[in-house]
Amino acid sequence: MSHVARRWLALAATAVIVASACGGTAATQAPTSQAPGGSTAPVQSAAASPAVSSVDLISKSYKPEPAAKTGGTVVLAEWQFPDSIMAYYTQSVTSFEALYPAFDGLWRVAPDFKWYPDLTKDVPLVSNGGVVVNGDKMDVKVNLKDGIKWSDGQPITCDDVIATWHWIMDKDQVGLTGGTIGWEDIGSIDGAGTNTCVIHFNKVYEGYLGLIDPVLPAHYISTVSVTDAPKKLYSFDNVKAGVYSGPYIPVEVKTNAQITYAPNPNWAAIGGHAPYLDKLIFKYYGDADAMVAGYRAGEYDVANDLNHADIPKVQDLGNQMVALEGLIYELNQLNNASLAKKFGAGDVLTIKQAIRLAYNKSEITDRILGGTVKPSNNFLSPLLWYYKDEPAVTQDFNQANQLLEQAGWVKGSDGIRAKNGVKLELTACTTKRQYRIDTLTLVASWLQQIGIKVDVKPVPANPDFFGGWNEVSADTPCNLQRGNYDLGEFAWSYSPDPVISYNVYHSAGIPDNPPHSGQNTTRTNIPQVDKDYDTIKGSVDPAVIKAAMYDFQDQYYQNVIEIPLFNWREVWLVNPKLHNFVANPTQYSAEWNTGDWWVAQ
Repeated sequence: MSHVARRWLALAATAVIVASACGGTAATQAPTSQAPGGSTAPVQSAAASPAVSSVDLISKSYKPEPAAKTGGTVVLAEWQFPDSIMAYYTQSVTSFEALYPAFDGLWRVAPDFKWYPDLTKDVPLVSNGGVVVNGDKMDVKVNLKDGIKWSDGQPITCDDVIATWHWIMDKDQVGLTGGTIGWEDIGSIDGAGTNTCVIHFNKVYEGYLGLIDPVLPAHYISTVSVTDAPKKLYSFDNVKAGVYSGPYIPVEVKTNAQITYAPNPNWAAIGGHAPYLDKLIFKYYGDADAMVAGYRAGEYDVANDLNHADIPKVQDLGNQMVALEGLIYELNQLNNASLAKKFGAGDVLTIKQAIRLAYNKSEITDRILGGTVKPSNNFLSPLLWYYKDEPAVTQDFNQANQLLEQAGWVKGSDGIRAKNGVKLELTACTTKRQYRIDTLTLVASWLQQIGIKVDVKPVPANPDFFGGWNEVSADTPCNLQRGNYDLGEFAWSYSPDPVISYNVYHSAGIPDNPPHSGQNTTRTNIPQVDKDYDTIKGSVDPAVIKAAMYDFQDQYYQNVIEIPLFNWREVWLVNPKLHNFVANPTQYSAEWNTGDWWVAQ
């Protein structure tokens, strides 16, 4: 990342609730679900919210240019190798860049933050009758396109939707980064063997649109036991054995060097035409500056995973540089579990408040990033309809020192505070991007002024920092999922829908609990936060959702759940000969429409 972690749960739509009758016979019954428990922590009262009108959800803006020429090769570049092309076991952006050419979703989000059908004929909403709500339950109708097939020629049907659900909910499933949120609310799915499925939810679930993405092939996932799936399903060691739905299928993987894709011979029924290119290649450089140099040397066509920090290096490229503000934000994350273990649970909030008071975000954005971005007080983009502005925190060493003194943390002769023989020492982890190392070094200098010693440790992004529970050992230094850090810097890729963060902040998403799923790597465990996200998850009423999101943003601020630094500017370098390249500011990034790419002479 640059490197970015992805919030992988759902990108759900919101719509005004419409009560009406629902029916249908349950053909496939629900498997057993697993649910971790909750706990106690500081709370705050809910904030009032005005009513919000229904949201227009269907994208009509994307109109690709038909290819004037077919054939040829497009080479994409990244500077860090992915850890997987299996969506449900990864959270890094580099992995999703690599898997999007190979997997289509039922429906996905276009660059205008709205939905378009992918494997389906339409996007099911309350407004078009695709979603029918009855009390606290709902049905979702999935109309798969006619005649669509997997890369091996097998038909894509409701059997695959059903199999994906059962696979997620299998009792032996371990390490799902998104957990089973939403999946566990499905009671049954009708339509086995057909192209029309009806998903019966036992609860109203706001995140239904982003839930099944991607659909997995029943006949392929059944060849690997669920226990072995994290290592053997879509393995880089045998990528040709995989079965895919996207326009390009991986045929060769050279670790840390290259992934080569061939056209999916069965994609035309999905995309409306065969893939235009003869070959797609992902080339990996291991270093962002080396990747930029490779573009200047003409070694590839599209550079991924650059950002604001790279703009000064590439702005001379003119219209070959595409830069936009998306839904990625940089943050410093604090690990509640490690802080409680080291310093006592009763002092965690005070320590976090003191740490935040030591920050000067403007110095980060201006001194380290040259003013290419602006400081942020919130993890959400102000463009989102449920954004609430929170107060800025001004750097105040005196107040920070007072908080720690009052809590009994006393400075020693070395300037480091201690209490009951325990020193205030933190391990601050990040990836090897220089601006992140510089930022944490600056943070360390600030914290030293309030008596906190910080050891800055940059580590490889994958698998050390972002690796999933199954990819690393329990003692891997600085791993987020395993919780082997005190303070960490990276970026989250957000989505237009609030339920995406359920597993990031709800206590059910703490990965320490079996089956070690979820992305709550801060180990946040606050009852009011759980209540807010349960409200969001269980509603399709925008007014209810906005009120809960307002309250959560207050909780986020009061409890110092994270320290947001700034919203990113995402940057791509693009060969002018490449047509239909459209940067997507959502988590689908540039690879969302590779099936429409073509190259002019």
